[in-house]
Amino acid sequence: MSNKLFKPLLFVLIFLIVFQLFGNKNEQTNNLDDVVINAKSKMVIGKDVILEIENNSESVITIPNTCPKNPLTAERYINGEWMPIEYEIDPAKCEGPNTIEIAPDGKYELNYEEWGWNLFNEEGRYRITLNTVIGESEKSYGHEFNVTGPSLLRRFWTEVFFRPIFNTLVFLIKIMPGHNLGWGIILLTLIIKIILLGPNHKALRAQKAMQKIQPQLDALKIKYKDEPQKLASETMLIWKKYKVSPMSSCLPMIIQFPILIALFYVVKSGLDVINPDVLYNTLKDVNLQTINPNFLGIIDLTKANIIVLPIIVGGLQFFQMHLTLGKNKSNKLVKDGKPNPMPMMNNMMKYFMPLMIAVFTASLPAAVGFYWGTSTLFGIGQQFFVNRSKI
Repeated sequence: MSNKLFKPLLFVLIFLIVFQLFGNKNEQTNNLDDVVINAKSKMVIGKDVILEIENNSESVITIPNTCPKNPLTAERYINGEWMPIEYEIDPAKCEGPNTIEIAPDGKYELNYEEWGWNLFNEEGRYRITLNTVIGESEKSYGHEFNVTGPSLLRRFWTEVFFRPIFNTLVFLIKIMPGHNLGWGIILLTLIIKIILLGPNHKALRAQKAMQKIQPQLDALKIKYKDEPQKLASETMLIWKKYKVSPMSSCLPMIIQFPILIALFYVVKSGLDVINPDVLYNTLKDVNLQTINPNFLGIIDLTKANIIVLPIIVGGLQFFQMHLTLGKNKSNKLVKDGKPNPMPMMNNMMKYFMPLMIAVFTASLPAAVGFYWGTSTLFGIGQQFFVNRSKI
């Protein structure tokens, strides 16, 4: 597979791996009870504590809205006893009805958010209990879980990627008139692109050089089709002669993976509900609730946009791939009377990859697609420059 096709596939693969690594997966506690609380049995300090309450009874379950106090009953196991713990948030953040009702066979997701960051901020054993009435009987349903410190990988991820990106974005939004998330992302994209300008330019030139020597590589495949070792050695000689490598353009793309994933986690729940502990001391005074997520008043970047943005991002991706694939002598669909697989694959990927990126954009918070589209637009300009240059 050519290097220009390897990059977007590598992007999708790594994104899925990291998404699975850091994604939330609930564990069901008991399927036979009238009320089932689905949640993790092990949680990491600083992560959202999310419960899914499932009503399997024939009665409507009523849960009082205790805001600003934490919902349900929270306890910590200390010295052999369950000790109640409690935390109150800013009353201005309270919203919703006075009571929450869960119909028979219904479900309700309860996210502790700010309560959780303060109640479960130390390692230990905890329990959350729902006290309710089923029929005419008072019943209690609890969920126990352990809170652990972050792993070395998670600490590395948080300190090296997530916190710097989050704080840079918050700082840019802070200095922008109207504190607009969209303009903050545009500035963040430009900063990242300027930092990576040299490596990206080198990578694009390497792509163009690879296209230029592709006919020679195709000739080697025919000449040494029965000698794989000879083919490998001759291919290496050509790469060395022209000072190119099929992996040389992957580094800038790999660098962007953590940025995309960090941006996803920054906006997936809304900037106003992110643990403020990830802010640096110089930004502690920033009120995240003042951030405006609407770009030009037409798109909420904290929510998925399933039509307009995917079409725009997919179109930009298609145009960039059109420029990247270019034209060379090896692009003939039929060569020497036989089908030429490389241009056939190129044409397939030219249409398939933009479609796949559009689907990803539609399924993620719009801020991720907005970043990708802005980055792609910058890349198109850089690709124009490289295509006009001589190698």
